[in-house]
Amino acid sequence: MVVLGVILSCLLLVVIVKIILLGRPRSSKTQTVRSTPLDQVPTLFLPGYLGNRFSFGFLQNRLVSKFNANKSMVIIVNRHGKLRVIGQMNDYRTMIQVLFKDKTSRPKQQAIWLLKICQLLEAEYHVSSVNLVGHSMGCITIFWYLTHEQAKSPISVKRVVAIAGPFNDSEIARSTPDVDAYPFNANGPVKRMPIYRALSQKIAAIPPEISVLNIAGKINDEQQNDGQVSLNSAFSLRYLLQQPAHYYREVVIRGKWATHRLLHENRLVDANIAKFIWGV
Repeated sequence: MVVLGVILSCLLLVVIVKIILLGRPRSSKTQTVRSTPLDQVPTLFLPGYLGNRFSFGFLQNRLVSKFNANKSMVIIVNRHGKLRVIGQMNDYRTMIQVLFKDKTSRPKQQAIWLLKICQLLEAEYHVSSVNLVGHSMGCITIFWYLTHEQAKSPISVKRVVAIAGPFNDSEIARSTPDVDAYPFNANGPVKRMPIYRALSQKIAAIPPEISVLNIAGKINDEQQNDGQVSLNSAFSLRYLLQQPAHYYREVVIRGKWATHRLLHENRLVDANIAKFIWGV
């Protein structure tokens, strides 16, 4: 029994350490042999509602292991918007994990904090451009930033990856009894929710050179959603971006690993991010 207790304690310690490390930098051990302009743009990862180090921690670890990326920095935003930086900037496939201490903060507030992060990256690390990756409500934060705060930023946004973005949901941070899936006509969703309307009013503010990859999940042919966000809600973004989008592509992930909470643990999502961001 004593031996078993020691083994269980050791296993628990290993699990705790791994959980802690999900919120810490991690660099690739592979020697960099070449670098392209795509490799030199840092990529920020923004979690969804109630998101934490788990939200993108495992995904970033896989990108480090398989695609020679570097999780160089973690930026923690406290409830008052003060930034704490862990790690140092890398010049090759840099990934930056953004963690909000106030996990219930809304996209409008998070977009202001994202502006502060961009200002810090330019002032302290001489960053001139970034990529942005968001999951769920994190997608709304990104597009609220692009439409309402980007003009104040000293750095540009090159590429955006939206994963399960609720762009035409009645609630963007809560589950509803029914998954919103309003049909489209030639002009977009036949019923437009407040968040869609708010973004559409300022969508022309998005710089035209931005490229967008929009990823959504479909559990099966009968269930055209990921359990929380429908394909129609996620892909309503295409109608918002008809004019300002330089490049726009949609990807549907299918199957049991395409649920809302598992999309960022799906290896197909990893591969699509790596190809879109770094061209690998």
